[in-house]
Amino acid sequence: MLVGLASRIWREGIRSSCRLADGFIFFGGGVETTEVWTRLRERVARVGRSVDEFGGDYVALSGGDVGELTREIEAWRNAGGTHVSVVTMGLGLDSVDADIDYISSLSGRLGLS
Repeated sequence: MLVGLASRIWREGIRSSCRLADGFIFFGGGVETTEVWTRLRERVARVGRSVDEFGGDYVALSGGDVGELTREIEAWRNAGGTHVSVVTMGLGLDSVDADIDYISSLSGRLGLS
């Protein structure tokens, strides 16, 4: 029962986003997220909105594995994702400098620096 209700709520959220929102925020999910993002953009186009003006933020929850995180973000970029947020809480980074080093390492692997 709860699974069916959650599924119905999810579908309605997607429909509303396509009609009304500036974009959509995904939390984790890896490759599956890019598949949902592609379908979401198709729905945006079907309701007559500009796909290029509909943003998509991927909140990466991959943990400390920079290689896995890099693969997720590259898949997101290739699917047309427009924004990425990287969660560093819970990674055991013990200072602001450690956070900056982590993000810099990721940035370098993505060719952003």
